[in-house]
Amino acid sequence: MTTDTSPAPELRRKIGDVYLNDNPPPGAHRATWFTTALMREPDNVQHHHMARDFLAVIDLYRRLTAALDGTDDPQTGLVIHGFIGHATAELVGATRDPGWRAAALDLLDPDGHTEAPLDRADAVRLFALATGLLPERPELSDAAD
Repeated sequence: MTTDTSPAPELRRKIGDVYLNDNPPPGAHRATWFTTALMREPDNVQHHHMARDFLAVIDLYRRLTAALDGTDDPQTGLVIHGFIGHATAELVGATRDPGWRAAALDLLDPDGHTEAPLDRADAVRLFALATGLLPERPELSDAAD
């Protein structure tokens, strides 16, 4: 994630490109707010910073969803699913805590040292619950085993 120094019209265009395409990420209301704020106050440095940060989260959200589609490992899928939840929360404005981003980037661009956070059976069950593949009461189904 690099820092972009684009002027307000370029930032508005980038945000518009994301949300005017098929399958936009969550956060359309915040995207509208950013484009309006950048139009009304094109020289507001804080709005520029916030818009660039918003675009960085969009990029991370897309990378995470692509990684989730490409993984067969339930442990990795469970972790990615959690990071997608953090990204979604940030895109809709529910949180401003960017601490999860470093961990997500470590997952997407590993340094070679990784350990499984859970044993495989627990990871499969949690992943199935998180993605809706199991009923709310897992004792009713052994589908994850």
